Amino acid sequence: MTCLLAVLAALVLPMGTAHAAPVAQDCVAVAEGRHSGQITAAGQTHCLELPSPQGARIAALTSLGGAGLTVQVEVVDKNGAAQCTAAALAKGGCTLTGTAPFRALVHAGDTSATGTYGVHFVRTDLAQNGCQVLPSGSFDDDSGTVRLETGGGVFSHCLSIPAGAHSASELLRIRYDFPDDPGAFPSYAIRIVDTDGNEPPSCYAHPAPGQQIRTDGLTSCSFTAGKAYTVLLQGQDAPRTHTLDRRDVTATARGCETSAATAIGAPALRGTSGQVGTLRCHRITTDAATDRLNVNPRDAHDGLHVLVMDDKGGIACLQRNWACSITGSTGYQVVTQVPQNYDVAASYRLDAWRIATAAGPAPECPRVGSVAYGYGPLTGTLDEQRTGVCAVLPSVPGDRFRADITSTGTDGSPGPEPALYDKAGRNLCTGSSSTYDCQGSDQSLFVLSLQELGGGHSAYRANLVCTSAPCGSEEVSVGTVTPGTAQSGTVATLTVQGTALGMNTTVRLTGGPAPLTATTVSVSDDARTLKATVDLRTAPAGNWNISVVALGSEYARGTLTVTPPPLSGLGTYKPITPTRLMDTREGLGVPKAKVGQGGTATLQVTGTAGVPATGVTAVVLNVTATGPSDASYVSVYPNGRTRTSASNLNVTAGQTIPNLVIVPVVNGKVSFYNNAGTVDLIADIAGFYTS
Repeated sequence: MTCLLAVLAALVLPMGTAHAAPVAQDCVAVAEGRHSGQITAAGQTHCLELPSPQGARIAALTSLGGAGLTVQVEVVDKNGAAQCTAAALAKGGCTLTGTAPFRALVHAGDTSATGTYGVHFVRTDLAQNGCQVLPSGSFDDDSGTVRLETGGGVFSHCLSIPAGAHSASELLRIRYDFPDDPGAFPSYAIRIVDTDGNEPPSCYAHPAPGQQIRTDGLTSCSFTAGKAYTVLLQGQDAPRTHTLDRRDVTATARGCETSAATAIGAPALRGTSGQVGTLRCHRITTDAATDRLNVNPRDAHDGLHVLVMDDKGGIACLQRNWACSITGSTGYQVVTQVPQNYDVAASYRLDAWRIATAAGPAPECPRVGSVAYGYGPLTGTLDEQRTGVCAVLPSVPGDRFRADITSTGTDGSPGPEPALYDKAGRNLCTGSSSTYDCQGSDQSLFVLSLQELGGGHSAYRANLVCTSAPCGSEEVSVGTVTPGTAQSGTVATLTVQGTALGMNTTVRLTGGPAPLTATTVSVSDDARTLKATVDLRTAPAGNWNISVVALGSEYARGTLTVTPPPLSGLGTYKPITPTRLMDTREGLGVPKAKVGQGGTATLQVTGTAGVPATGVTAVVLNVTATGPSDASYVSVYPNGRTRTSASNLNVTAGQTIPNLVIVPVVNGKVSFYNNAGTVDLIADIAGFYTS
């Protein structure tokens, strides 16, 4: 396969059919190098007798445009046997296998055209073939640059790379002048061939995104040790300047600043950009070839591109202006450049983080216990001293997350950029601005880093939300809910044990006058322990049913026994099943009638609903006032004693309000006093005290 380094206009050379062998007197003997001739009649073919012996390898280069005729060349031997087509001659690998002398047959591409033409013959099987040496340069200067001119009958050049003067992999930079005349579209091709007629094992041109025409290009090629190479430049017979240089990109590259890979979030490497196209090289080393690095270029204009080669010169990361993940070597050559048509910032930053080793993700990244509902929120500030933060998530394939990133700074700088890396180093986050979609994998590495355009500072709030809850390997389960008892008149804290519990998991209590919902206040990092608070200040004593609701499913988990507050001198408290003893709306326990202004209702409480007839010192009642006609207060007091001015319930017109009341018992009855208007009263007994 031809090693085509740069082509701006495709060169299409038809295979053709060899012409009949001309007699000797019809041929003009030529030397190696450039030859010019003139076709004076339409359809004329010129015969050029070559000095090349049998077994030689040659190239025949012709002009791709500009002044003079565009011609095609083929080679036959003495007997007219075809040797090489125009395409093979342009590649430089034409081997002369027939009988000498060999003859080049030249004719115009347009059979009706006449005029002056040129052909450049080059021997490629010889290390010393009269071609200028293309020296190896350094990344710290422009040494080794070769400048080649075309025009005035010159349309091609050859360069040589000696056998002992190249590395296993090199980066070639090819620059050329774009003509002032937009109609004179430039065209050139560069090919490389060794003395055996073979192209290098691999060559790859590195395009910059969005560039249709590029006059400053990079191509990486691998070379075989001990082989000399010829570089063939085929261009136009027009005023053009082509500048070539080559640089070693293996571990022995010259002019690379060496630095060790850093921990995630460490200060970045710094560099000056130079001019458009200027090449810089940073050699990044790491402890083991199994380490995985993340290389990220950053500058104010988002124009810096990186090309990463491993220590053997293999391509680890194609030229790009965003982060790339690399592994497989203990050292890498990171070549930076701002390509043409990109804005150049005066300086740039280069993050080179070790994000994983053979043992797993980077040790500085905390291990998250659960991602059942996501991870975060995280808040903080990134700058050039703390360039990133990370965490290892226990995700599994199939998980889906939404990364919500908010800038909290006042300087207009963007929030950090999220990445979710799998074990192969692929970033599974897509999106931009403030919302990103991310896929989980079998353990993911979550990273927040400074954006290219961020100016080196970013205050942020970031939240990774599981959109397919529960994420991770655990399903929702609910174990125990503790404690089993709590005191009325308090705010109790309940602890739920289980798996995949979240802040949207709720604890409910039922069985009393009205259901109670606990407020979830915290969930442990591993999502196995949930804390919730429940307001029992007005809850009647007794047994309440507990249930836990998570992701739409409800799990019954026993009972909570609510005890009244301890009161000295009343004896031992005995809870009973909550039972309604009084309802003035229905005539339960007392006559059916609202309690009027200054009125009193008296209720028998001993000897009923499980309350003993004797030995009772006090009862625990949940008293509810409902439908008051005016603002008022209700006092509950032991019958047989003088009522005090103390209030147990304060109500407004139309309001329904309950309260837990502990009332001493003197004669087995308690009384309910209403201060103003009319009101219905309800009383449920939850327990009693006995001596």
